[in-house]
Amino acid sequence: MITLKQLGYTGTVNGLIGRISTQSKGIYKAITEEGTYLVSLKGTFKYDLVARIDIPAVGDFVSIQPFPSEKRGIITELLPRHQAFIRQSAGTETKPQVISANVDFAFLAMSCNDNFNINRMERYLIAAWDSGVNPIILLTKADLVNDLDKEIMLAELSDIAADVPIYFMNMHTHDHIEQLRNLLQPNKSATILGSSGIGKSTLINKLMGQEVMATQEIRQSDSKGKHTTTHRELLILPTGGVIIDTPGMREFQLWSTGENLGLSTEFEDIESLIASCRFNDCSHTTEPDCAVNQAFDDGSLSHDRYQRYQKYQKELAFQERRGNEALERLEREKWKKNSAIGRQNRMKKGR
Repeated sequence: MITLKQLGYTGTVNGLIGRISTQSKGIYKAITEEGTYLVSLKGTFKYDLVARIDIPAVGDFVSIQPFPSEKRGIITELLPRHQAFIRQSAGTETKPQVISANVDFAFLAMSCNDNFNINRMERYLIAAWDSGVNPIILLTKADLVNDLDKEIMLAELSDIAADVPIYFMNMHTHDHIEQLRNLLQPNKSATILGSSGIGKSTLINKLMGQEVMATQEIRQSDSKGKHTTTHRELLILPTGGVIIDTPGMREFQLWSTGENLGLSTEFEDIESLIASCRFNDCSHTTEPDCAVNQAFDDGSLSHDRYQRYQKYQKELAFQERRGNEALERLEREKWKKNSAIGRQNRMKKGR
């Protein structure tokens, strides 16, 4: 029997509570202590919704009003999240997308072939730190490279992930699988993120100890994998923990949470230098006693790393500004909608 504690829920139990395992076009599956329920959002839930981020996502805990004598019901409340992994939704519209919720670890997967990309991993790390999870880097398809290649990859990652565990995963062996399983005991959850076709499904099958996810072979023409996962899905491991699979992401734009702790954590060295400058408004160009310029001169900070920091700062500031504008627009639309309904009700009473 599955318990809420095993699923990671530590709050007060009042009525039927479930954890969202899949989501598709407003229809959800939720795992409860009474089995899996097919649920949808209550009408008033949709009506009162202001921010897109408040829509339930895979990994969320929700209160459910069940229908009599069937495993169906409606979601009446999104229970408080202790964590959410968020990115800027793909496309031109500024809106957040919750990739997964209430997880403890983020398995950041990248394969050792042409998929290896330091800038993409840096984005994953910023988002992971910002969401409050512990990141773990998984370098899949390690059988495709030699030991020298691995040393070079570790050297490149040391600049952006000095204290983050890094595991080379061979798809033909079970290297490090037990270490990952030991992390995912009952009440612990992880999400796995990465591009399409890098072996996420194979990795999940190994963690599960059985074939639960479809896999496809890597293409020899361009060393890229074929897309397999098409939706987010929460799976319960034999160890009792939870893993959330996600579709491959062609792009990963950061989303501003306001405080942007992820950027501060990932670039703690630069922000410490900035705090050490003589002037609080130092532009790090020609001012005397500029700690950033001194770091450039002695080689402890590269211009490339500082430029990436500035780039992420500008990106997050832009997203925050656009996000605030979008929220204000939603508030205005909701007010107009309420006003129109009020006018209609007054007209009906006046008849």
